[in-house]
Amino acid sequence: MKKHFLILSVWALCTIVPLSESGCTNKDPQIEYALQLAKGNRPELEKVLNHYRNDSLKLEAAKFLIRNMPGHYSFADSSVYRYYNALDSALNTMKGRSPWEVKDSLEVVTDHLPFSLNTTTVPDVEIITADYLIQNIDTAFTQWHEGTWATHLTFEQFCEYLLPYKIDDLYAFDNWREYMKSTFGREIEVLQYCDSYKNSAIQAATHVNKNLRNDLHPVFSISRVFPIYRLSTKVKQPFGLCDDYTAIATAALRSCGIPVAYDFTPQWPFRSMGHTWNIVLANSGQHIPFGGADTDPGQPHKLDEKMAKVFRKTYVANPDLQRLNETEKYIPSTFRTVFIKDVTPEYMDCADIEIAIDGEDNRYAYLAVFDNHAWVPVDFARIDNGKACFRNVGKNIAYLPVRYENDDTQIPAGDPFILTYSGKTEYIKADTLQKQTLILNRKYPIYPHAYTWAWRTVNGVFQAADNPDFHNAITVHTIKEWGVTGTEVQVPDSCGAHRYWRYWQPHEFNNMAEIYFVEKNTHKFIEGKIIGTDGAWGGNENLDKTKAFDRDLLTYFDAPDHGAWVGMDFGSPISLETILYVGRGDGNTIEIGDSYELFYWDKKTWKSLGKQTAEWITLTYSNAPTGALFWLRDLTKGKEERIFTYEKGKQVWW
Repeated sequence: MKKHFLILSVWALCTIVPLSESGCTNKDPQIEYALQLAKGNRPELEKVLNHYRNDSLKLEAAKFLIRNMPGHYSFADSSVYRYYNALDSALNTMKGRSPWEVKDSLEVVTDHLPFSLNTTTVPDVEIITADYLIQNIDTAFTQWHEGTWATHLTFEQFCEYLLPYKIDDLYAFDNWREYMKSTFGREIEVLQYCDSYKNSAIQAATHVNKNLRNDLHPVFSISRVFPIYRLSTKVKQPFGLCDDYTAIATAALRSCGIPVAYDFTPQWPFRSMGHTWNIVLANSGQHIPFGGADTDPGQPHKLDEKMAKVFRKTYVANPDLQRLNETEKYIPSTFRTVFIKDVTPEYMDCADIEIAIDGEDNRYAYLAVFDNHAWVPVDFARIDNGKACFRNVGKNIAYLPVRYENDDTQIPAGDPFILTYSGKTEYIKADTLQKQTLILNRKYPIYPHAYTWAWRTVNGVFQAADNPDFHNAITVHTIKEWGVTGTEVQVPDSCGAHRYWRYWQPHEFNNMAEIYFVEKNTHKFIEGKIIGTDGAWGGNENLDKTKAFDRDLLTYFDAPDHGAWVGMDFGSPISLETILYVGRGDGNTIEIGDSYELFYWDKKTWKSLGKQTAEWITLTYSNAPTGALFWLRDLTKGKEERIFTYEKGKQVWW
């Protein structure tokens, strides 16, 4: 789907300009411009202005909406709503089914539509009706002046957080305020019985968000279903992305007169994808983040995670983005809408930085962060005298300045750099004359989903015995560190030869992903008959003791209880030289048998240091440049990969 945004001329800056005139519009060039763009729909907009000619404040609100309406779009063809009706029919027949069954059903509807889906758009100024606009203005004013959760708003805040007639472009002109309030605003009036809560925007937001969470039971999943821009259909879909739940929460809370907005970071600077969430404008004047149908205001939401840039969706256009869109032929997707503003300082300690740029003056450069496979622009600035000044940039992050010609070809416009906590730019330049040896044990940082289980290897022991019951077993090694990477255990010569070898976790659940035994005489991996505790947690036969030897890091022995063990019977006594093990994790430790390739950044491109098939739990590159930015790729499988520097013998992730 191609989304069109009208690029306004520079003189039409979208700000709130109070007017003393009541019905006269020709002294406000922005309103006159909007009326001209409305074409045959001009009488509808003039009808709104005339309707409020004797109510100065509502007239200003109407002017605000009309003045800033150019650039907002809706679907031009009814086939989109026919599609939503088809989804509604499927959703009604799938009530009570699992989200995954519903997802499959909706994808079948999407893949086999009996009609063509026309997603062309039309400007709102050409189709919005006076009745619809008047109803929305009146409802919003009732929420502000007669409601309880927005009494602290200024007129400017009211215009941005409550007044807009829809929550985002492409959403339907329907009775979303009435529908969302009746569906998710139930029992909000009980807050009035507590003096501390009766005017609290935060408490009201928490109440409605709890209703959303209890009703929707969010399941986060990608699907082939076309994005839904009708709220009455959207809330029935039992799965979605953070963007979906943020939109739903924005509508639900605004329908109850609670001032909220929609914030997002276009790209995390430490992994793939970006994220969206809500903020509520508290009575204190602070913007308090929360996750729509997820975390409540005041609860940790992505706490302490680095963000390069954060933007807020707005109804008013951003003049800097207007100039960008007027100047450049190709624009990265984030900045093709002019209805966002930078709010990074509300979240991060920021710095303004000036970067030397290889590019033409009066064109634009971008700051990009790495998304595991490519550099993604997150900020923009005009090039002036060979430099670009980027404002409010998040710290302790790796950036690459880039630019574009007249198409989508990205061109590095300088060296990558780290913006340090002190606000300094430390450039990363490969020194190909000074070499170093890299010993690599992972291709991706250890994040919480891997860290969560890592402690379960602590105090686990490797033992050897001459009987299958491990009576009088010899303890070869006791694990003292969390099992977050592949680990090598040297078996002492004094251990001798034994028939039975095992890993035993006497205190916790045995969650071993892989074990390799290396024979002393041959220096090769050796295998025997798998022995150990039978069964698995929850009776899951796919996670039994055999998974500790299946040579797949993403499977693991999930023991049925504490004190379980797993090992091998070699049939006769053997001596081991080394034991390798990897605890339950994310599969990003070096996996024996996989093919890898290491790259470093040099002269505006990635250069290869060669391919290797992993024969051990580490990879060694002995001819690597110093001071470089590296990227290790698993060519066999997987998607999670991160850039890193190599400092004091360790990978430092960015």
